[in-house]
Amino acid sequence: MNDKIEIGAVAKPQGIKGALKIKLFCDSFATVKNVTFVQIGEKDYRVESFTPAEAETAILTLEGVIDRNTAETFRLKTVFAEKSEVIKPEGKFFIADVIGCELVLSSGKSIGRITDVVKGNVDYYYLDTAEGKAVFPLIGKLGAKFGIEERKITVNAEAFTEVVLYED
Repeated sequence: MNDKIEIGAVAKPQGIKGALKIKLFCDSFATVKNVTFVQIGEKDYRVESFTPAEAETAILTLEGVIDRNTAETFRLKTVFAEKSEVIKPEGKFFIADVIGCELVLSSGKSIGRITDVVKGNVDYYYLDTAEGKAVFPLIGKLGAKFGIEERKITVNAEAFTEVVLYED
């Protein structure tokens, strides 16, 4: 797999026929419903079925994984899929594409580079700056403009200074 992205992790085997319960790392099952191959560990597997379950989980069956004992060996391993098979809604971005982007204020001042994004009710963006490490919530008043192709995110300067937290 050349261009892969994390879509979840194996929580546990599901049943006795080799199915896997997956904790999804994406916004919804709809974004990964068309996945036909996954990579777990160093190996690629053809997807036989992939169905939504409760909350943020799904049930995945893989070609060649036919019993619970084999499924057990996948427990807690990360599941990757081809980026091209993951549906990205309009105006949404992969976290992997955001990490490394330069954060620029509307005044034109470069603040630093995004190092991590933590998803939640409000997404938190972590960055390295000249003043050290910082974090800010991505809230509406920032007016964020994503230039993923240019590897740049621009936010309102005044609003940013109100919400950013710098490490001591």
